[in-house]
Amino acid sequence: MSLTPESLPRHELLGLHVRVVEDTDQSRVGIEGCVVRETMQTLCLDTDSGVRQVPKAGATFEFRLTDEAAAPDNGAGTAFKPAGGESQTTGESVAYVTVDGVKLLSRPERRSENGVDSKWR
Repeated sequence: MSLTPESLPRHELLGLHVRVVEDTDQSRVGIEGCVVRETMQTLCLDTDSGVRQVPKAGATFEFRLTDEAAAPDNGAGTAFKPAGGESQTTGESVAYVTVDGVKLLSRPERRSENGVDSKWR
């Protein structure tokens, strides 16, 4: 399955850049980094200040997709933003996709390989 904004909740998340945009614990809002590990209930992000573990429940995540996954013809629901202060030397397209952490509550292998919806909705 190719990575598109629509398929993101069912896709492998390791290696994707993510930012916490909302959380029940306000101290976690704004944490951003690369997903280095995922469990059924948490995402572990490699941030500038080290590895941080963020619970999926109660959080809303903003994933950054690049290149073909961010192409404008990938369908409705894609939130495009200009690159802003980020340094982009490759000229790649960037899409920011917001996902409620509850949609990610499942074992990563069941969500990504089998395409099974989470039973924790």
